[in-house]
Amino acid sequence: MKKFLLAGAIFSSLAFAQTQEDRIKQLEEQIRMLQQEVQRLKEEQKRTEEVKQETEALKEEIRKLRLDIALPQLEIKSYSGLGPAASKVHFNPRGVSIGGYGEFTFLHNDVNARGGAKSIADVQRIIIYLGYAFDERLKFNSELELEHASTSGGHGTGGGYFKAELAYLDYNLRPEFGLRGGLLLMPVGIINEVHEPPTFPSAERPFFERRIALSTWEEMGLGVYGTVGMVDYRFYLINGLMLKGGGGFNAQEPLKNIRQRGARAVADRFGFTGRVDINLPYNLKVGGSFASSHVQSKGGSDSNLGLRRGSKVGSVNMFFPHLWWQYAGWDVRLVGGLVKVNDAKRMSQDLGGSAVIPEEQKGFYVQVAYDIFGLFNIDNQELYLFGIYEDLDTHSKVPTGFSKPNGHKLRVYNLGLSYKPHPLVAIKADYARLNYSPNRRDENEYRLTLGFMF
Repeated sequence: MKKFLLAGAIFSSLAFAQTQEDRIKQLEEQIRMLQQEVQRLKEEQKRTEEVKQETEALKEEIRKLRLDIALPQLEIKSYSGLGPAASKVHFNPRGVSIGGYGEFTFLHNDVNARGGAKSIADVQRIIIYLGYAFDERLKFNSELELEHASTSGGHGTGGGYFKAELAYLDYNLRPEFGLRGGLLLMPVGIINEVHEPPTFPSAERPFFERRIALSTWEEMGLGVYGTVGMVDYRFYLINGLMLKGGGGFNAQEPLKNIRQRGARAVADRFGFTGRVDINLPYNLKVGGSFASSHVQSKGGSDSNLGLRRGSKVGSVNMFFPHLWWQYAGWDVRLVGGLVKVNDAKRMSQDLGGSAVIPEEQKGFYVQVAYDIFGLFNIDNQELYLFGIYEDLDTHSKVPTGFSKPNGHKLRVYNLGLSYKPHPLVAIKADYARLNYSPNRRDENEYRLTLGFMF
């Protein structure tokens, strides 16, 4: 009996030991499986974090892509002669494009800056380019301009206005041929089309471009443009020009009052304008532009000859040869001009008073500018040292019986600096000596301009 009990005890002990060992192995297996599961969960969490980061990065890229499609960044290049900001919509395949530019100017003239004051500080221009690409070929482009901070005559000293300076539809069939219609910039000179402040070094646009080439000058028109080999061309049919009457004649800019600028332009007569540029090696551009148009009378009480509005009272023919070289830090420009007016006497008589419309205008200017920072390999910034010489005569010939106004000849000596901390921003300071003849006092101008485009 005792042996039996002892054997049972030994068997029970062995069975219990076996059961405990199995239990430990089971627990160890469970622990191992739990460790594996924890490791798997950690790896999944890590992958989840990576996927989350990748997802967020992808969302940011999509946001930037949508923004770039809607508001593409400005490429500093020209489309069919337009300035970089004005060209923005033409490089956008589809959707809305918004750009613009602005000029804030301080000017001191030792004779008369404005109305007897010798110094003025001016929000000269705030511009918005608004365009829409219907597709890769059909585009709408516009330039909306606010000058002198306000359109109200009671705001400050007044004199500001808000207007459309550009508004057209453009259909580009192929690089060699496109169609364009609406309110168009006249393709004369250089500044009239490429007039964003960072694109030229002087604090103000050259006097020749303003007084002879009539910058900024736009008219309603329809025409063609394109590039054939090395040749760029633009040719437009435009509404005829018109004598404004009603006062406001300026002998320094005697033909500026013939522009209609799309404001219910009288179009009983028509005109033509065009331009050809030859693009040579080393970014040298040579060519010429022209404008030829009948001039209409404003008629009614504004016609001293009692003419009907739209009656032909004369005609104007303009020709502007040019050379433009931008290469290795240089910006060299040479622009000349010859303007012939037919029936200038009749036009002067129709205006009445002391207005003298010239039979001929002529002049030129030459600009030499160099980026000094290019000598020191300074990236993303430019500092142009420049000089401009201008020689113009607003009344080189006048009709029989009329006298040339005082100071109709002008020579300008302009020196200055243009610093560009960014390719789209320019801080410009210069000095301009204005030598008038005959019988007009010479002037000294000191100018500072903060300009930008986007």
